Amino acid sequence: MALLSGEYPVTLDDKGRVSIPARFREGIPENVLVLTRGMIEQCIWAVTPQNWEKVASPFKSAVSLSLRKADMVRHRLLFSTYEVEVDKTGRIAVPQKLRDFAGLSKDCVVTSDGVRIEIWDAERYAEYEQKIDEQFEDVLEEMGHLNLD
Repeated sequence: MALLSGEYPVTLDDKGRVSIPARFREGIPENVLVLTRGMIEQCIWAVTPQNWEKVASPFKSAVSLSLRKADMVRHRLLFSTYEVEVDKTGRIAVPQKLRDFAGLSKDCVVTSDGVRIEIWDAERYAEYEQKIDEQFEDVLEEMGHLNLD
């Protein structure tokens, strides 16, 4: 089962836990998520163990890079990886190292594109959305004509 997409405001509690929205939990069959650093933006990626191999495999091989660069990519993705359980109330404990990386404060946003969940600090997410809004028209032009009929 795939994750559903969307975005939801959530709160980071005093124990470093965030709630995974019920719509997203439907796509987590074993109540387990793999957490790691976001690859480009400073957020946390959360994927099911079934999707983890799809996400990680291109980074594990990284054959088009020099040995040093491939090692850097693997280090960034694989060395900051944690497997966490979704508790009965839908919360996950986010390790301190990842909370620090993503700059999580009390107000957070949980998003999903259907493949992975992203956990963002709310202020950082608003800044990211602003950047997207500013560049969106240029990106659409770069993509060319979209057949949306």
